[in-house]
Amino acid sequence: MKVLLSNDDGIDAIGLKILDGLLRSLSHEVFIVAPEHQHSGTSHTITLQTPLIPKKVYKDGVFYGFSINGSPADSVKLGISDLCPKDIDIVVSGINLGNNAGPAIYYSGTVAAAFEGAAVGKRSFAFSYDSFDEKKFKGLEERLSPFFPAILEACTEKLLYNINIPKTPKIKGILVTRQFLGFFMDQYEKKLDPRGREYFWLKNVSYSGEIVPSVAQTYQSDLEVLKEGYIAITPLQFDLTGYAGLNSLQQKLGTYSQP
Repeated sequence: MKVLLSNDDGIDAIGLKILDGLLRSLSHEVFIVAPEHQHSGTSHTITLQTPLIPKKVYKDGVFYGFSINGSPADSVKLGISDLCPKDIDIVVSGINLGNNAGPAIYYSGTVAAAFEGAAVGKRSFAFSYDSFDEKKFKGLEERLSPFFPAILEACTEKLLYNINIPKTPKIKGILVTRQFLGFFMDQYEKKLDPRGREYFWLKNVSYSGEIVPSVAQTYQSDLEVLKEGYIAITPLQFDLTGYAGLNSLQQKLGTYSQP
């Protein structure tokens, strides 16, 4: 298969290199288009006011991929439209430093890059690792390798598959999960700068409780599964329509005209 590989941690990130190695070990043809710098938490940001400039990046004298002076979404959009072959089969993003489970999905540049592939009908995968310690990436390629082919083979629908990898020394297996439905409870620390002005710095993030609809109660959440040492796979949909409210709104406003 031909694979467009991107991320949000930048083209020099270790997680991108690990995915490149895993994909090539399965004889896939990999085309890298990634931001030149880290863009964590940028979600679906795209560049509108300045030009995007691709630069060829070489590793040990060998062409590695293109870096882009833009966002993860920019990278995939430009990769699909101009920089990669037109017959790209799948889009892969990651491996992100830190998990993208629960509400982190909404903010994630890693997930947004994969969403760009899903939006144009490509099977897309967002990989994230449940640790912000880059040193813990050591040995991850070997731990993930036994599970990687099964993930690509099982995820056959043209969807976005959000995949979170546990930080436990041993990966127990793979579980299909739902998204944790709580939201962030942010805590900011207030301080004064040298000129006496107040500023706020995000200090801690915790989670609210969740209300789980009956259709999802048979599945564990992605955050729960990660803590147990399993890879969590959550299929995500591109359609954000709140179907539960359609009938109600139609009854109230469907025939509404100017008074």
